Amino acid sequence: MSSQQTWLTQEAADRLAAELAHLEGPGRKEITAKIEAARAEGDLKENGGYHAARDEQGKMEARIRQLKQMLKMLTSELPQRVLMEKLEPAWLSLQ
Repeated sequence: MSSQQTWLTQEAADRLAAELAHLEGPGRKEITAKIEAARAEGDLKENGGYHAARDEQGKMEARIRQLKQMLKMLTSELPQRVLMEKLEPAWLSLQ
């Protein structure tokens, strides 16, 4: 993983932290329940529900790792000068 800083507003950082909390808590419980229900159906080789739930679990765990890395490297609130430098070219093209 890269060691770059992640620049976010406080609102965006809070939103990502809330997503992480959901995925690590209720999200993991939901996917575990799906896997257990699919496993109870029997033969795992030909159980599409089981494989779909495992794929979903893998994607969710990847998102959890991504969010943790982003929040670890977080630098909240861009300094005003940097923000204006980033926004000014886009603003001028709209006029």
